Amino acid sequence: MMRTVDAAPTRPGAEGTPVAAVRTSIRIDVVGTAGFAVAGALGALSADLAVVTAVVSLVLFAVGVAAFIWSYVTAAERSRTDEVGVANLYLLTGTTAPRPVKGTMNALLAAQVLISLAVAAIGYRRLTGDNDLNPLAFAILAPMFGLGLNGWWASHHGAFGPRILTSAAGRRPARRPAPDTEQTPPQ
Repeated sequence: MMRTVDAAPTRPGAEGTPVAAVRTSIRIDVVGTAGFAVAGALGALSADLAVVTAVVSLVLFAVGVAAFIWSYVTAAERSRTDEVGVANLYLLTGTTAPRPVKGTMNALLAAQVLISLAVAAIGYRRLTGDNDLNPLAFAILAPMFGLGLNGWWASHHGAFGPRILTSAAGRRPARRPAPDTEQTPPQ
């Protein structure tokens, strides 16, 4: 029997998310963030290991972009029946995710941002000449990993309210027809 975070809902949402899915998503985020922190520390401590930081950052970026695109497509499908907001999707705001999930995943995203800024700044401080390159600057790409995983989690397990407006005609005010530019002769 599969345990759930709360009660089983009638449609996808945070209240019925299997605990295993939550744990797996968070574990992937923790492992990626920890790997990034280690690679960032190696690059910050030794200029010779800066390439390790760059490679890890690019891998996390690629995974994050793939997860981001996947989450966007899934959220677009869900938006036909649910009111999906961008902040809810990628920052887990509101009641999109249970507090433990939201807190952990957003803390990992914040850690990725802080690590990336610190590592890139250390690389900048090492620059000595006019034509130096900063391989540690690739670290600023890594937080895409956290954004992508947040979006993936929310699009698959997040709780969103029901769609408010269902027809395209209901979203935009009616446009007035353009005035007739041709003059009709008086009769």
